[in-house]
Amino acid sequence: MKYSISNRKNLTILKLEDQVFDIRTAKPFRALIEEMLDGATTNHIIIDFSQVKAVDSCGISSMLLAHKIANQSEGLAIFVALCQQIKELLRIAGLDKQLYIFTSVNEVMTLIEPACKDRKGKKKSSKTSQIDEELPTPDVDEIAASDFADEEGIADEEEEDDEKDTVDNLDDEDEEDEDTARKKKKAASIKKRGRPKKTQ
Repeated sequence: MKYSISNRKNLTILKLEDQVFDIRTAKPFRALIEEMLDGATTNHIIIDFSQVKAVDSCGISSMLLAHKIANQSEGLAIFVALCQQIKELLRIAGLDKQLYIFTSVNEVMTLIEPACKDRKGKKKSSKTSQIDEELPTPDVDEIAASDFADEEGIADEEEEDDEKDTVDNLDDEDEEDEDTARKKKKAASIKKRGRPKKTQ
Protein backbone atom coordinates (compact mmCIF):
# COMPACT_ATOMS: atom_id res chain seq x y z
CA MET A 1 0.00 0.00 0.00
CA LYS A 2 1.39 3.38 -1.04
CA TYR A 3 0.81 6.33 1.25
CA SER A 4 2.37 9.47 2.72
CA ILE A 5 2.04 11.03 6.16
CA SER A 6 2.25 14.72 7.01
CA ASN A 7 1.35 16.95 9.93
CA ARG A 8 -0.57 20.19 9.86
CA LYS A 9 -1.38 22.17 12.99
CA ASN A 10 -1.22 19.20 15.37
CA LEU A 11 -3.25 17.00 13.00
CA THR A 12 -1.90 13.92 11.22
CA ILE A 13 -2.80 13.62 7.52
CA LEU A 14 -2.64 10.18 5.90
CA LYS A 15 -2.75 10.40 2.10
CA LEU A 16 -3.56 7.18 0.23
CA GLU A 17 -1.64 7.07 -3.07
CA ASP A 18 -3.10 3.88 -4.58
CA GLN A 19 -5.93 4.38 -7.06
CA VAL A 20 -7.80 1.29 -5.81
CA PHE A 21 -8.72 0.81 -2.15
CA ASP A 22 -9.74 -2.84 -1.80
CA ILE A 23 -9.04 -6.12 -0.02
CA ARG A 24 -5.33 -5.92 -0.82
CA THR A 25 -4.94 -2.72 1.22
CA ALA A 26 -7.35 -3.64 4.05
CA LYS A 27 -4.85 -5.38 6.35
CA PRO A 28 -1.91 -2.93 6.00
CA PHE A 29 -4.35 -0.01 6.28
CA ARG A 30 -5.70 -1.27 9.63
CA ALA A 31 -2.17 -1.87 10.99
CA LEU A 32 -1.13 1.62 9.91
CA ILE A 33 -4.13 3.29 11.58
CA GLU A 34 -3.50 1.42 14.85
CA GLU A 35 0.20 2.33 14.77
CA MET A 36 -0.51 6.01 14.10
CA LEU A 37 -3.06 6.32 16.91
CA ASP A 38 -0.93 4.35 19.38
CA GLY A 39 2.05 6.71 19.49
CA ALA A 40 0.57 9.96 18.20
CA THR A 41 0.28 13.15 20.22
CA THR A 42 -3.20 13.65 18.76
CA ASN A 43 -5.96 11.09 18.25
CA HIS A 44 -7.41 12.82 15.19
CA ILE A 45 -6.43 11.57 11.71
CA ILE A 46 -7.35 13.07 8.36
CA ILE A 47 -7.42 10.39 5.63
CA ASP A 48 -7.02 11.90 2.16
CA PHE A 49 -8.72 9.89 -0.64
CA SER A 50 -7.94 12.36 -3.43
CA GLN A 51 -5.86 9.76 -5.33
CA VAL A 52 -8.33 6.87 -4.86
CA LYS A 53 -10.64 6.26 -7.84
CA ALA A 54 -12.25 2.92 -6.94
CA VAL A 55 -13.21 1.03 -3.78
CA ASP A 56 -14.87 -2.30 -2.99
CA SER A 57 -16.76 -3.66 0.05
CA CYS A 58 -13.49 -4.44 1.85
CA GLY A 59 -12.38 -0.85 1.35
CA ILE A 60 -15.65 0.41 2.81
CA SER A 61 -15.20 -1.94 5.79
CA SER A 62 -11.67 -0.60 6.28
CA MET A 63 -13.01 2.96 6.41
CA LEU A 64 -15.59 1.95 9.03
CA LEU A 65 -12.89 0.14 11.02
CA ALA A 66 -10.67 3.24 11.02
CA HIS A 67 -13.64 5.24 12.32
CA LYS A 68 -14.17 2.77 15.20
CA ILE A 69 -10.46 2.58 16.11
CA ALA A 70 -10.25 6.38 16.29
CA ASN A 71 -13.36 6.52 18.47
CA GLN A 72 -11.86 3.97 20.86
CA SER A 73 -8.83 6.27 21.15
CA GLU A 74 -11.19 9.20 21.88
CA GLY A 75 -10.34 10.71 18.51
CA LEU A 76 -11.74 11.16 15.01
CA ALA A 77 -11.03 9.60 11.64
CA ILE A 78 -11.90 12.25 9.05
CA PHE A 79 -12.22 11.27 5.39
CA VAL A 80 -11.64 13.95 2.75
CA ALA A 81 -11.70 14.28 -1.06
CA LEU A 82 -13.82 11.18 -1.75
CA CYS A 83 -14.74 10.50 -5.36
CA GLN A 84 -18.38 10.23 -6.41
CA GLN A 85 -18.32 6.41 -6.56
CA ILE A 86 -17.14 6.12 -2.93
CA LYS A 87 -19.73 8.65 -1.77
CA GLU A 88 -22.49 6.70 -3.51
CA LEU A 89 -21.42 3.38 -1.95
CA LEU A 90 -21.33 4.98 1.51
CA ARG A 91 -24.81 6.42 0.95
CA ILE A 92 -26.20 3.02 -0.09
CA ALA A 93 -24.60 1.37 2.96
CA GLY A 94 -26.01 4.10 5.22
CA LEU A 95 -22.53 5.14 6.34
CA ASP A 96 -22.50 8.63 4.84
CA LYS A 97 -24.16 9.97 8.03
CA GLN A 98 -21.99 7.91 10.37
CA LEU A 99 -18.52 8.74 9.05
CA TYR A 100 -16.90 12.19 9.17
CA ILE A 101 -16.71 13.19 5.49
CA PHE A 102 -15.43 16.53 4.20
CA THR A 103 -14.60 18.01 0.82
CA SER A 104 -10.95 18.87 1.47
CA VAL A 105 -8.24 19.17 4.09
CA ASN A 106 -8.61 22.95 4.07
CA GLU A 107 -12.30 22.64 4.99
CA VAL A 108 -11.39 20.48 7.98
CA MET A 109 -8.73 22.93 9.14
CA THR A 110 -11.18 25.83 8.86
CA LEU A 111 -13.63 24.01 11.13
CA ILE A 112 -11.07 22.65 13.60
CA GLU A 113 -9.13 25.87 14.35
CA PRO A 114 -12.06 27.63 16.15
CA ALA A 115 -12.82 24.41 18.02
CA CYS A 116 -9.22 24.20 19.25
CA LYS A 117 -9.34 27.83 20.43
CA ASP A 118 -12.60 27.19 22.28
CA ARG A 119 -11.10 24.11 23.88
CA LYS A 120 -8.07 26.10 25.09
CA GLY A 121 -10.37 28.76 26.50
CA LYS A 122 -12.40 26.13 28.34
CA LYS A 123 -9.22 24.63 29.79
CA LYS A 124 -8.14 28.05 31.12
CA SER A 125 -11.57 28.71 32.61
CA SER A 126 -11.67 25.25 34.18
CA LYS A 127 -8.22 25.85 35.73
CA THR A 128 -9.42 29.18 37.12
CA SER A 129 -12.54 27.60 38.58
CA GLN A 130 -10.40 24.81 40.04
CA ILE A 131 -8.14 27.36 41.75
CA ASP A 132 -11.20 29.14 43.12
CA GLU A 133 -12.51 25.86 44.47
CA GLU A 134 -9.15 25.09 46.13
CA LEU A 135 -8.97 28.46 47.90
CA PRO A 136 -10.16 28.15 51.53
CA THR A 137 -13.51 29.79 52.17
CA PRO A 138 -14.86 30.68 55.62
CA ASP A 139 -17.45 28.37 57.07
CA VAL A 140 -20.79 30.17 57.07
CA ASP A 141 -22.09 28.09 59.95
CA GLU A 142 -19.05 28.92 62.10
CA ILE A 143 -19.41 32.63 61.36
CA ALA A 144 -23.11 32.54 62.17
CA ALA A 145 -22.42 30.65 65.39
CA SER A 146 -19.76 33.13 66.48
CA ASP A 147 -22.04 36.07 65.68
CA PHE A 148 -24.84 34.44 67.64
CA ALA A 149 -22.50 33.86 70.58
CA ASP A 150 -21.42 37.51 70.46
CA GLU A 151 -25.07 38.61 70.46
CA GLU A 152 -25.80 36.36 73.43
CA GLY A 153 -22.79 37.79 75.29
CA ILE A 154 -23.95 41.34 74.60
CA ALA A 155 -27.47 40.46 75.73
CA ASP A 156 -26.12 38.89 78.93
CA GLU A 157 -24.03 41.98 79.64
CA GLU A 158 -27.05 44.21 79.08
CA GLU A 159 -29.13 42.06 81.45
CA GLU A 160 -26.37 42.25 84.09
CA ASP A 161 -26.21 46.04 83.71
CA ASP A 162 -29.99 46.26 84.09
CA GLU A 163 -29.85 44.12 87.25
CA LYS A 164 -27.07 46.31 88.68
CA ASP A 165 -29.07 49.47 87.92
CA THR A 166 -32.12 47.96 89.62
CA VAL A 167 -30.13 47.03 92.74
CA ASP A 168 -28.54 50.48 92.84
CA ASN A 169 -31.95 52.11 92.57
CA LEU A 170 -33.27 49.96 95.40
CA ASP A 171 -30.28 50.88 97.55
CA ASP A 172 -30.87 54.57 96.82
CA GLU A 173 -34.53 54.22 97.74
CA ASP A 174 -33.61 52.46 101.00
CA GLU A 175 -31.17 55.25 101.87
CA GLU A 176 -33.82 57.87 101.09
CA ASP A 177 -36.35 56.04 103.30
CA GLU A 178 -33.84 55.95 106.17
CA ASP A 179 -33.12 59.67 105.82
CA THR A 180 -36.83 60.46 105.75
CA ALA A 181 -37.43 58.32 108.83
CA ARG A 182 -34.63 60.08 110.74
CA LYS A 183 -36.01 63.51 109.86
CA LYS A 184 -39.52 62.54 110.95
CA LYS A 185 -38.20 61.08 114.21
CA LYS A 186 -36.22 64.22 114.93
CA ALA A 187 -39.22 66.45 114.21
CA ALA A 188 -41.41 64.37 116.55
CA SER A 189 -38.90 64.61 119.38
CA ILE A 190 -38.78 68.39 119.01
CA LYS A 191 -42.55 68.66 119.22
CA LYS A 192 -42.64 66.55 122.38
CA ARG A 193 -40.08 68.65 124.10
CA GLY A 194 -41.74 71.88 123.12
CA ARG A 195 -40.08 75.27 123.18
CA PRO A 196 -37.40 75.81 125.81
CA LYS A 197 -38.42 77.92 128.84
CA LYS A 198 -36.96 81.36 129.23
CA THR A 199 -34.64 81.74 132.15
CA GLN A 200 -35.20 84.73 134.47
